[in-house]
Amino acid sequence: MNGSDFIYNWRNDLKSHSSGMDFLVTSEAENLKLQGYNKSDIIEVLAAKNYDLDLVTKVASNIFPEQTTKIAQNVNVVPSKYNDVKPVIENSLNTLTAKEFVKRLTSSNHAIVKVSNKSQIDSWVRMAEIAKSNSHALETLHSELKPWVEEALLQSVLIAEKSKAIVTASNNNRVTVQIKNYEASVDLNTGTSDSEKYQLGSYKTFGLADEFMITAEKATSPYEKLKKALS
Repeated sequence: MNGSDFIYNWRNDLKSHSSGMDFLVTSEAENLKLQGYNKSDIIEVLAAKNYDLDLVTKVASNIFPEQTTKIAQNVNVVPSKYNDVKPVIENSLNTLTAKEFVKRLTSSNHAIVKVSNKSQIDSWVRMAEIAKSNSHALETLHSELKPWVEEALLQSVLIAEKSKAIVTASNNNRVTVQIKNYEASVDLNTGTSDSEKYQLGSYKTFGLADEFMITAEKATSPYEKLKKALS
């Protein structure tokens, strides 16, 4: 038996065992990667050799791990719908007491939820307290919050749309926005604003966008998607 026959038989023997097959596909995939093949090319080449497609895809994914995109690397970080801020709301619920959570929702000049009496506040506090440990209560909380949050987002969009703003771009995706007599610096890397509405209101705690952020987003990327999402 010559060297070529040995290698051929060895490879066929590996193919008869799942662990051997995994090793064989991984070995070939890594070799192709070193030759400059990308993930999709490797899948195509190995699938053409009649290797199991699911295994080939799994191996290719392992040697080409998906890059986790941090929000700070994404210019389009301005929320346009409730699901965009849902994780922020849940994080605030878990890190704040129920009373503080509701206080930030309902107090200040830029409150998200408008309440008129203490009994309504108490009702929200009870709901938030239960939602901390009960998934059904959490979904109920989201259902109650959604129209208020979407209304707040829509109002920011409408103010930005109607205002004659002066926008000045600077380095590192920071944008200075002037609306009437107010000016704010928006960081499009993190999706934050230093406006009073954002910093002192409920907007920062729950991840909402103020009109300065909306205006900055409008100046740097397509705006129609925001209006469409909130219509």
